[in-house]
Amino acid sequence: MRPITLRPAAALPLLLLALAACERASRSGATRDSAIAMVPDSAAVARTGAAAAAAAPSDSALALPDSIAGVPGVPGVPGVQAPATAASDSARATVVPADPRRGGVIWVFVSGPGSETPSCTWKGERLPCYRDTGGVRAIIPLPADAPAGTFTLTVDGAGPRLSRQVTVADQDFGRQLVFLDRERYALLGKRADLARDARALRQVLNAESPGQAWSGRWRAMPGERGAGYGEERFYYLASDSSRAIRLDPALRARGVFASDTSSAAPAAGAANVPSWRHAGVDIRLGKGTALRAPAAGTVADVGEYTLTGRTLIVDHGQGVMSAYFHLDTALVRRGDVVRAGAAIARVGSTGLSTGPHLHYGIYVHGSDVDPVAWHDMPASARGDSASRRAQRDSARP
Repeated sequence: MRPITLRPAAALPLLLLALAACERASRSGATRDSAIAMVPDSAAVARTGAAAAAAAPSDSALALPDSIAGVPGVPGVPGVQAPATAASDSARATVVPADPRRGGVIWVFVSGPGSETPSCTWKGERLPCYRDTGGVRAIIPLPADAPAGTFTLTVDGAGPRLSRQVTVADQDFGRQLVFLDRERYALLGKRADLARDARALRQVLNAESPGQAWSGRWRAMPGERGAGYGEERFYYLASDSSRAIRLDPALRARGVFASDTSSAAPAAGAANVPSWRHAGVDIRLGKGTALRAPAAGTVADVGEYTLTGRTLIVDHGQGVMSAYFHLDTALVRRGDVVRAGAAIARVGSTGLSTGPHLHYGIYVHGSDVDPVAWHDMPASARGDSASRRAQRDSARP
């Protein structure tokens, strides 16, 4: 295939080339969803702002085993949460991390007596929370499409009401142009099918089961570190790849990948081309690679969908779900109870995909979060007996 030539244009605020429909090419040479997957790395996606600085993670990002493919959250990298550190409130509350940001997760534990069902709010709206040994525990998702700012958290049911202001920092997740062949691009025009699929997936992901199924560290997914969480992706025909394309910096993707329930044409201010924000990470793996459950849970859905292809969702309890897209084979059925490390599926290239890979997602109370940040959970959130003791001790005056 001949190289793609960009035409210089001083007025163009952003020129991007992409290799992936659901996946992107990292500097490690990872193959992502793309109709032009064989283009060498020299033609990789051009990026701007913080996304460019994050394209090549440093060796220091390979230190801990309890995040995606052994990579912990690293400060300053788009889509990755800072290492967890605790901040105490009136010696009763532990909030981790002390410096949360968009795309991450906040873990909250408030110690104190109480027998009634706890009640929590975040930004003035109900937040599911659960009684735990010695107090109340809540998990707050910070999806990439939610704004940064300072918000109010309240917790009732563990002694006096706790009210706390929590500041969520901003971060840049990057943007990408993706070029598709005609067959795959045609999938994006099936608006009614996409909206139907999104409604079905939303129903599964919004479910809330009260018991926590996981205990201990979550297992890492196989393969390289995943990439692409929160990225805004704009889709074009491959025939457009030889021309300069203007992408207005103010332009926003119209929704979230696989969760956009609208079948209408894009609204004013949204992209007039198919576009979504990426809701997981893409991991390069060979077709047929066995996938194992990162934690115990119950299979909530096994289905076939237009964008996500063969799809598996596992319910880990208390509003936490893990999702696996583009599979070749599901090895479990809906309702099956799986233990951590059990084989659940094999990698494929179904749906909006042009190469074998895993799209791995984590959802908390129906909202997507960066799986890297989720796997970097503090010891107090892991649910085993040692973690629970540490949780109680950290909140003790």
